Amino acid sequence: MTLRRKTQIALGITLLLILLMLDLTFTNFLRRSAEQTDRERITLNLSRAVVSINAEAKTLSAIAANWAHSDATWDYMNGRNANYAAETLNRDALTEIGISSMIFIDSGNMVRLFKDFSSDDEPSSPESEFVAIFDDPRNQYLLDYTGPTGTSGIVLKENQPVLFTVKPILTSDIQGPPAGNLIVTRTISPKLIANISRNLHFNFAIEPTTENEKQNSDKLPLVLIEDAEKNATTISARMLVKDHSGTPSFWVRGIDKKEDIAAAEKKIQFLFLIFGVIAVLLSFLYDFFFKHAFSNRMKRLQREVEAIRDEKGHKGIVTVDSKKDEINSLQRTLSDVMAYHDFKQEHKSKMDSISLMVYERFAQAGNRLCYKTLEDIATAFSPGDEKFRNSLPRSAKMTVTFCDKLKLPDEEKFYAYLGALFSRIGLLGIPFSVRNKTTELSPVELREYHKYPILSKDFLESVELLRPATQIPHCWNEKWDGTGFPKGLSGSAIPLTARIFAIVDTWNEMTRPWLGRKLPTQEEVELKLREMAGTKFDPYLTEQFIQLLHDERKTI
Repeated sequence: MTLRRKTQIALGITLLLILLMLDLTFTNFLRRSAEQTDRERITLNLSRAVVSINAEAKTLSAIAANWAHSDATWDYMNGRNANYAAETLNRDALTEIGISSMIFIDSGNMVRLFKDFSSDDEPSSPESEFVAIFDDPRNQYLLDYTGPTGTSGIVLKENQPVLFTVKPILTSDIQGPPAGNLIVTRTISPKLIANISRNLHFNFAIEPTTENEKQNSDKLPLVLIEDAEKNATTISARMLVKDHSGTPSFWVRGIDKKEDIAAAEKKIQFLFLIFGVIAVLLSFLYDFFFKHAFSNRMKRLQREVEAIRDEKGHKGIVTVDSKKDEINSLQRTLSDVMAYHDFKQEHKSKMDSISLMVYERFAQAGNRLCYKTLEDIATAFSPGDEKFRNSLPRSAKMTVTFCDKLKLPDEEKFYAYLGALFSRIGLLGIPFSVRNKTTELSPVELREYHKYPILSKDFLESVELLRPATQIPHCWNEKWDGTGFPKGLSGSAIPLTARIFAIVDTWNEMTRPWLGRKLPTQEEVELKLREMAGTKFDPYLTEQFIQLLHDERKTI
């Protein structure tokens, strides 16, 4: 299988795998969002149901206050209105508004009157409700006078919640002393639950708490959403309601429909199917491009080399096309090799003097190819606009020139050159939204941005040729006063080549030209560099670099 075909298949498989991962990611996100929406909706509906029950309790309290703070009731409890029960307590009206019973208790805590207002289809005797309220020792204080507002609460009577309110019996102007207490009750009956459900468009039921739940009330969650089967169409949950003493009284259990996302999932699948077809088409288009840009040229080069090998073609002729890429460099190199080979065969007698010249030319061509290839790679992969990337070789060459002035060894100059070329390669690992942000970075974004020197170091260490060139990419953002990053090094603890490149990079940013830019004068550049000496730059190296600029100016 040819490299061209392997590349085409690899590209197609890679694109399809990426699309599959995106499909799974989006589908999972859709399902999780729908699930979260279901949970939030049923929690909201349960809250509305509980609020409605609380509203019934407040309504009951208001009704009780209206009867308790009445002159007619006051007179009755003081023995001056014997016909009070028959003339004042309208059973039909009180039954209509949902009152279950009224219990009148005199100031000696003796029951004066039990009055039943429960409906015929949902009967509930006042006596049983009275027993349910005061059967709990914690409710004995309810008859003590605690102010005109009284006390409200919830009790369970035969596992059915009963709302009650206790109000002191006062005159209409709320004056005392109390003539006793009025207890007004209302059962949370199936009829009441049905009315609330109809108003809220949400079905719920009442479920009493167990004794174990009451004893472990501090461990009970306010809302408990029950796990449903994967393909279930409904979701159920329950919300805890506590009585006036803080004891769990009952659960409000509700059930609701889940969001139907089947249609949305089908649309996503169809969309990614279209993307899959596009990915396959792209792989074929890439094969077409690869064939014309690479495969055909390589086959022609192979035929020419085979013809030279078999001595069937012209002497040492390899076609060098006009494209500026790696194949063109290979063509030029092979052409030089063939030319040298022919020259050697024809001029054996002049081998000593001419061989040296050819070897030197070949070495120079190889060096140029190596440097040009490295510059192309650095320019292609470094982030930034085209003007910035094209300036990378300029700063790298100036770094070598500065190293020459400081008389650094050739090997150190070479790795300083490489480090300058790849000084910002780690920015590829920083999110696009952070490295290209035009406004001030947030603290989180700034910490993310400060990681790129470490990423640059890791990248260079992964390539054997670039491994010794990590000092500049890793440390050139350090400052002389120790306020730089990533390690906060200061002074001579910063590698020499990193200190050199920090100055060169600033000079390059100030002086690199592009269309429409007004360049600063030499004096302005020197002033700016001296302002940063001692804080960002090594003061000694700063003066040496300024001297280098003067020397180069004199040679122009």
